[in-house]
This record gives sequence, structure tokens and C-alpha cells, in this order.
Amino acid sequence: MPDGFTIAALSMTNDMQRLSSISQNLTNALTPGYKREIPLTAAFASMVSGNGAFSADLPSASGQIDMKQSALRHTGNPLDLAIENNGFFEIIRDGKAYYTRQGNFTLDPTGRLVTQSGDIVNGVSGDIRLTTSQPTIDSQGNVIENGKPIGQLKIVHFEDPRMLQAVGEGKFLQAGAAIKAEEKIALRQSHLETSNVNTAAEMVKMIETMRHFETGQKIIQMYDAMNERAISKLGEF
Repeated sequence: MPDGFTIAALSMTNDMQRLSSISQNLTNALTPGYKREIPLTAAFASMVSGNGAFSADLPSASGQIDMKQSALRHTGNPLDLAIENNGFFEIIRDGKAYYTRQGNFTLDPTGRLVTQSGDIVNGVSGDIRLTTSQPTIDSQGNVIENGKPIGQLKIVHFEDPRMLQAVGEGKFLQAGAAIKAEEKIALRQSHLETSNVNTAAEMVKMIETMRHFETGQKIIQMYDAMNERAISKLGEF
């Protein structure tokens, strides 16, 4: 059975991981399409075996992405796009496919549709090149310029988006997520999805976690003082 010192130390480590997740959420509270990270720890019951003994393995904190959709905000920019259901834009970086909900796109010097960080926004038939920053993009992702269709955005849906692997900058890898074969595309031009971070709630969680961390510190200090007294007493013999 783990001793109190070990439990307190692991608790503080988990608190640091929670604070990291909360800080990341707060930093991205205004980032379009950002999905907050939820720090999770296994339930206390999972530490207890059927005979009432504690498991030797203590649970550590892990993160899960909250894929809940948030509100759409009108921007007036024709290159801003929001997905109204659970789909993802497919983007390409260094030949590798990533998925994102961030639709604040722009054009590179060659007129290619890209993300703010320069990743290629993929279309059904490859990348999309424009001659103007004022295209018409319908709800199905069809891109129309000067009255002519020039491509269609590739929108991908997953059976369970929570299986996607977050890699930062609002991007995800497919990892273990299975792609749905058929799903309705629902885009809104000149809109952006806001982040699903509740700033006030995250601040409350930060304060609670810091207080919990401080409690762990006090427990370790108490154990340290007990060890010092024990060593001092043993030295008297």
C-alpha cells in the first residue's frame, strides 16, 4: 500500500498537470474553434480491490478533449468558415493530414487557401486556389469564384471525435478515430466558431487546484517534520 508521502507527492504532480491544462484553456479562450482540455483522474473506487485493499498503482491525471460545439460568431470575412455540426476541416502540413475546427483561413502568396500558420486547407480534389479573397462558399463547402465552382472543401466526420489525438495549435491527428463514410456537411461562411472555454469556470478550477496543491505541500512538510523527529530520537540511542 502506498504511504501518505507517496500519495501526497502524486497528488501534487496531478495538480500540476491540471494547472497546465487549465492554463492552456485560458490562453486559448479567444482562439476560434478551440476545444478545451478536461483533466481527468481515475475514480477512488478504482484504487480499491475486491477485498478492500489498495492497489499498488496510483492513478495519474490525464487529459480528454471536450468536443462540445460552441457558438458561432459573425465576422463578415468571406474566408472565415464555421462548421455547424461535428465535422473537421482537413489540413495538410508537410504532406501529413491533420484536422481542425479553426476556420479563420487566409490566402498565401500563390492564392492557395491556408490556415493562419500556413497549413494547406485541403479540398475534395486537392488544395484550393483563388484569385480573390471574396469567394462564395455554400453550406456544402463548394467554393465559387466569378460565378464558377473551383473546388469543394474536404470536411471529415468521425465516429467518436474524442478518439482524435490533440497535437497543439487546435490540430488533431486521426489516431484511433474512425471516419464516417457519409455525413451531411453544414458550413457557415463569414462566421467563426468560438472556443468552448468558460473563462470563469476555468478560473474557479485553477483556484481549487492551487489550494489542493498547497494542501499536498503541507502534508509533505508534515511527513518531513515527522522524519526529522524520528531521526533525532533514534540518534539519542
